[in-house]
Amino acid sequence: MSKHRSFTLDKFINSVNDDLLKEYFQQRKLDYPTDQACDSEQVEKFLSSLCNDGLSKEIEEELHFINDIADKSRDYLEIAIKQYDIPVEENETSESTAMRVFLHSEEAFSLAYDHYLYVLYSEKLTHHKFENVKAEFNEITISAFKQKVKDYFRESGKSENCDIRAYTEDKKYYFIIARGDFMRTHLVFEDSKVKIASYRPAQEDMIVFNERNLVLSLQVKGRADDDRKKYIELFGTTFLGLDKIDEDTFNNTLLVLEPIKNGSFNYGGNEYIEKVVLSEVKVKQRGAGPIRLIVGAQDVTRLFSRYGLQYDSCEYVSVKLKFFIKREGKKSKALTVEIQPPGKTSLKERDGKKVVEDYLRENEILLV
Repeated sequence: MSKHRSFTLDKFINSVNDDLLKEYFQQRKLDYPTDQACDSEQVEKFLSSLCNDGLSKEIEEELHFINDIADKSRDYLEIAIKQYDIPVEENETSESTAMRVFLHSEEAFSLAYDHYLYVLYSEKLTHHKFENVKAEFNEITISAFKQKVKDYFRESGKSENCDIRAYTEDKKYYFIIARGDFMRTHLVFEDSKVKIASYRPAQEDMIVFNERNLVLSLQVKGRADDDRKKYIELFGTTFLGLDKIDEDTFNNTLLVLEPIKNGSFNYGGNEYIEKVVLSEVKVKQRGAGPIRLIVGAQDVTRLFSRYGLQYDSCEYVSVKLKFFIKREGKKSKALTVEIQPPGKTSLKERDGKKVVEDYLRENEILLV
């Protein structure tokens, strides 16, 4: 075992209640000395004393794992505590709380772990927008979806085993899919001779559906393209009642302009933004090329009438929005942002980026 343990693991061990760490080792059927403190130095010595180096590595990785949950999923640890009625001490550390949830049950810890996965995958998710659909989530459709996913991986030769967890929270539906991938081979030493060993890698995929904006977000491991497309197809046919998935849905969509087109976008600002002005719209009409309109008002419908354009037949290619960001004791700072779906924006790392992104997210232009 490496003698150079990470600072985060040292901090974790020193932050967890001693009794909880000893209970952890007891669950592992390991005889940690009852009269010995559970600080990082003593725990390292104990793990180094184990004859099974693979086991000591496994424990070290598991403690790292619990530490990550403590760092990134505190809110969901609290939900697990309430849902599973887990007793805690007042003002205890996040590390102790994470260990309590871990020791309680696999189900309780999975609740926090699934949120951790979402945080971990959030920047790697692909986003797929459905239009004019209504979702049906119930025991029958969820069970049918699980079975279809299992059948797909079994029939594609990837895995006989597929474990799927599903839960809902605040109009979002989460599916965590643990499954196998194609068999792989590698060289190993066996009885001092090199031999070929075969194994099936385990993968963990995530599907999140936001019922508010009808966006399906995916994180798919392995040879992802075929699996991603299949997930979208199975989701659409099972939960949304679709016979066929629109080709545009398969594209990775981060931005949409529908709130501007249908008039639901709020130009009035908030506590950080004085106002927003729609300064340019680029549209494309059926049978014609793109038309660029420089606008001086937010009433796009009236503007379309002036130019003889059919509002419903126009596709919005891109828009420019000018944000007036409030500054204490100063005039508001103007920041113009060009937005071009499915995923392009001129917004750079600069003052006001987070404020603008939050505003676009609140108005359902930025989908995540």
